[in-house]
Amino acid sequence: MSMRVLSKATPVTRAYIRYASTESSGQQAINKATTAFNDLTSTVRSQGVTKSLCSLYQKATGPIPASIKAPLNKAVGVLEPVLYYSEVVYQLGRQVARGQNFTLPNKADFMAAETQLFKVLDFVKAQNLKSIKDIPLETWKNGAIKTFELSALFVIGETVGRGNLLGYKD
Repeated sequence: MSMRVLSKATPVTRAYIRYASTESSGQQAINKATTAFNDLTSTVRSQGVTKSLCSLYQKATGPIPASIKAPLNKAVGVLEPVLYYSEVVYQLGRQVARGQNFTLPNKADFMAAETQLFKVLDFVKAQNLKSIKDIPLETWKNGAIKTFELSALFVIGETVGRGNLLGYKD
């Protein structure tokens, strides 16, 4: 055959082949996924989120070339402290919520807060204030005194809660 005929011929493609799947192979995949998930959750429970994510990252980036891995390592180096301290704050908040018997606000609490907010907005509308400069000096003084009182009460509450003036007891 001439080259002309070969170049105009349609390319040869591989025919689509469907492999038979069995019920047992699908069940095996589900079992593998379930065991992997259980291993991951047990690792997270024992090591914490940050350490388990870092170990997962090390396993996932093992075969990647160093030229691609270097920028990823820098990004992970930035994210690792953020993940760690967010986990610390979460765990501390969880302990405080359990210790103080905190509950989530219900619909009635949201409705009460909404009515208070609308009362404040109606008061501001009634005053016809166009800018901050229109607020009288006496109102600024009263606001500053109330802010100081609230911050002082907060500091006193923190001191009483700690049981020490400068820090937590060991």
